[in-house]
Parts: sequence; structure tokens; C-alpha cells
Amino acid sequence: MKYRSLLVFSVLLAAIAVSCSKENASGNLPTGIDIEVGENSALFILNQGAWPGGSTLDLKNLSSGAFSANWFAAANPDVAQGLGNTGNDMAVIGGRLWVLMNGSNQIAVINPSTGKLEKTLDVDSPRYIIKKGNYAYVTSYGAAVNGSVYGVKGKVYRIDPATYETKTVEVGYQPDGITALGEKLYVANSGGYQTDHEKTISVIDLASFSVTGSIELPVENLNRLFSASGKLWVTTYDCYNADWSAVITPASLGSVTPEGEYTAVPGVTVGMPALSKDKLYNISYAGMQVVDTATGTLSAITLKDAQIGYPYGLAVHPVNGDIYVADASFTGDSKVLCFAADGSFKWSETTGIGTGPLLIY
Repeated sequence: MKYRSLLVFSVLLAAIAVSCSKENASGNLPTGIDIEVGENSALFILNQGAWPGGSTLDLKNLSSGAFSANWFAAANPDVAQGLGNTGNDMAVIGGRLWVLMNGSNQIAVINPSTGKLEKTLDVDSPRYIIKKGNYAYVTSYGAAVNGSVYGVKGKVYRIDPATYETKTVEVGYQPDGITALGEKLYVANSGGYQTDHEKTISVIDLASFSVTGSIELPVENLNRLFSASGKLWVTTYDCYNADWSAVITPASLGSVTPEGEYTAVPGVTVGMPALSKDKLYNISYAGMQVVDTATGTLSAITLKDAQIGYPYGLAVHPVNGDIYVADASFTGDSKVLCFAADGSFKWSETTGIGTGPLLIY
């Protein structure tokens, strides 16, 4: 079996281990949480569920400490199907929380103040989302289905958050990470369903929304993609042998100039990355590592007084530097743990099954 959603894929690994526009929204949240969202005071917590069970969404008030388990369900008791299956990524765009449901081929558009589901958008196998200018951009595996359809290229959706008008452009096989740098979008193609994995980053001109080129890298099976300090920062998945019994090429991190010059960052055990300002954080079974994207310097943060069994999600507070780590279980409750910028333990919450993506808003 090849790569599934960010979360399902990672179940196959032994122990691997957001930036969003701040737009005005406020109000009373269900289950007694009153919060001013958009002020870095809300932590949205996405739980995949036990495959193929439904995903759930929790909420933590970072100001008061109040926590609402299964917050979405409490706000939407009449939504019989719940949030959907296999939540993969989140962003706040146009004053609404967009939650990508990879297994359900949908995006749930939610009022972040009330938790109410306002709209569902049909998107083939959505993977990652960013906002740039007036649009949301979403990577999609397209019609490719693991085990049945392989030779189908992926695409990027451009969605207008005001009208939900949608346009697509074809990119490489099984695209994952997406970022913007200057007036271009960059898309990391994994080729995870293909016998030969992808080595390319597709380049999309924002003005014309067309692919204008690609960057070929010396590494393959591309995963996450960020932009900082004038460069792209790309991670890869582990590459396995034919029967998935051994890793033949470990996951990696490197920087890429817009002209295509690749520089590996040695010494990084790639797990779950998160970008905060000019620092690229990474949590894995080996611990917490930080890359200064301006200098390329690699450092470590020791997370104290708490054990993390399966690090599966990461976010860093843009103001105080607090670090939030999802410690996932796929057979029972997971946890989200908070550490100060120096690694000292602050608190933890028991969350749902398969906790992964975290979003501060």
C-alpha cells in the first residue's frame, strides 16, 4: 500500500515522529467556551479517528484554558455524517475555518465562532491548503485511488472564499505540500502511488493560474513545503523497499532556491514540521529540532517532564513561542501537550482518536 492521507500513511511507519490569515471573527462557542478567535487564542485540534471511522474536531481556549472535546459535534447535532473521514489539514480563510477531509473528498467550511457547518465543498482527495491573495489553494490527488488507480495526475484547486467559485490546474502525481513565494505557487509532488516516485516541484503563476515550469530535485517522494527567508523548504517521506519491510531512503529536509538550487539540511530526523516566522520546527521520535531558515543553523529543544509516544501534529504559537504537540493513538484517546518555548511542560489535554493537525487562530 502506498501513501494515504497524512494521518493514515503515518500509521504504517514505526515511529515518525500554519500559517493562516487572521480575519475578524468573534462570538460564543458551544459547550461553554467564550473566546475571541483571530487573536491567537484558539487552538483547533483535528482528530482523524480510527480508520475508517469519522474525524472529530476539538477546541482549546488558550486564554482561559477551557477545553471542548468533540466541539464540532456539539455545535452540529443535526449533521448525521459528522465532520467526515480522514481530516488532513486546516486553515482560516475568509473568516471561516476550512477543514480538509481527505477520505470524504470534501472541505468542511465552518464558522470558527460558533462551530456551525456552513458549507461543504466537493474536492477530490484534498491534501493541504494555503491562502494567497484573494483565493484559497488546495492540493488534490485527483481521482487517484490507492490500489486501483495509479497513473492519474493530481491538481491544485483555486477557490474564491466569497463565491466558492472553483478552478483547477493539473500538476504532478499525488501532490502534497503547497506554498507561495513571490508571485508564484510551488507544489511538492510525491508520486506516492507510482512505482517511480516524483522528484519535482510544480511552479504555478498566480496571475494566470497556469503551470509555468517545474523544479527537479535530487530527492524523491516529496511531502511538505514551506517558504521562508527567500527559499523553499521541502521534506520527503521515507522510501521503502517493494514489500514495505525496510526503509531504503529516510525522510529528509532541504532548502531550494526559486532557481532550483537544492541544499540538504543534515542531521534532521524528519517527522511533523511546522513553520513559525523564520523558524522551521520538527518533532519526531528523536525529539524536537529547529532550523533557523535565515542561517540554516540546526538546534534542539528538550521537551521536559512529559513523554510523547507518537508525535503526529505540531504547532507553534506566533507570539509567545509555546509549542503544541499531538501525541496520537489510533486505538484510544490521544493527547495534545503544550510546552513553553524553552521546552518546559505546561499542560496537556486528552483528545480524540488519531490526533494530528493543529491550528492556532
